[in-house]
Amino acid sequence: MRILHCLAQLPTRTGSGIYYRNLIREIKERRGWEQAGLYGHNDEDWCFELELDHTYPVYFGSKELPFPIAGMSDEMPYSSTVYSQMTPDMMVQWKNAFTSRLVEIRAEFNPDVIVCHHLWILCALVLDLFPDTPVIAISHGTDIRQARQNPALAAEHVGSLRKLRKVLALSKADIETLEELFDVSREQIVVTGGAYDPSVFYACADKEKCPDGSPVRLIYAGKITDSKGVFELVAAYRIVRQIHPDVTLDLVGREDRESRERIKELSGDDPTIRLFDVETQEVLADHMRQCDVFIFPSYYEGMGLIAIEALASGLHLVSNVLPGLREQLGQELIEDPAVCWVELPPLKNLDEIVDDARPGYIDALAGAICSQISCLKAGSGRGYFPFVKIKECSWNGLANRIIRVIESVF
Repeated sequence: MRILHCLAQLPTRTGSGIYYRNLIREIKERRGWEQAGLYGHNDEDWCFELELDHTYPVYFGSKELPFPIAGMSDEMPYSSTVYSQMTPDMMVQWKNAFTSRLVEIRAEFNPDVIVCHHLWILCALVLDLFPDTPVIAISHGTDIRQARQNPALAAEHVGSLRKLRKVLALSKADIETLEELFDVSREQIVVTGGAYDPSVFYACADKEKCPDGSPVRLIYAGKITDSKGVFELVAAYRIVRQIHPDVTLDLVGREDRESRERIKELSGDDPTIRLFDVETQEVLADHMRQCDVFIFPSYYEGMGLIAIEALASGLHLVSNVLPGLREQLGQELIEDPAVCWVELPPLKNLDEIVDDARPGYIDALAGAICSQISCLKAGSGRGYFPFVKIKECSWNGLANRIIRVIESVF
């Protein structure tokens, strides 16, 4: 079988990019099918390995596409363009570039099945250019956000995706929304969830217990943006420090000058807040294993894979109540003492906190963080993790589910 994987972004640094790479690797190991990949590539020195037989990169920052990759999130961990801010000329250039590559793939590779990441513009192009080929689309949640935030863009450049053979959803909560936004039927949708890579994210079973007087290390990893609740986290941490002066906070993500200044102002220029950026999952996982509690104050997530990766790395978790994440974890993990939940505050535009709700949410977040710190200091300590239960969220199960879906379309 010949299978084509399509992604309009960089195949690294984001959840969908990692998903793209892992699926390719799992198919190679389990089935050995011939695989080709279409993906975006910025004109930068990015290093990533793709276990593909044929590669078809679309180069941004080039003469053909003189702007950075268009990201499914408005803020990406690399140079990017916002879809809603693209001019008509930019959209024509974008479509022409991907169409050209798809025509080349059709002539050279002629896939038996196509897997397309995100129900968005590239997915519509693929359906138009491969009318007789089964196409399976994977929703990562950001496509839902884009369609909700930019309905005119979705209507003009995406339209109906009913010709898809299957749609893979992150959670049951997305089914009705996918039907509404992309004109797909419930029968097309299969809930497969997401997964972490256990060869990268794993706990140190012999991790030292938290000795008296040693700092409890908090960590956040992801985009340094308002929609991720990062700045509310910094404000909450200032409260936490008044109660637990021996804590530290690492913020792992790509920040700009404005973000650094906001963090400095909100924290009172606290030297215990450290900013990092990492380019590989392996480096991130190593960093996680040195910490104790992962804080996940995001206001909207399709699933929240990074939180699962943190649990798999042996950390306790403080997270907003995110439906996709809770569904993926299951009832037993939801109620595990390693996890502390914070109710979502009132929001506008899907992922923006209402101003009046900010003080109350900051207090609630600070309280949840203090609760986990106290839990660690009381004796559960570093080295506690729901090891057996979290393994159910690994790539082993997800890859099996996706491969069964691919084989079912024939």
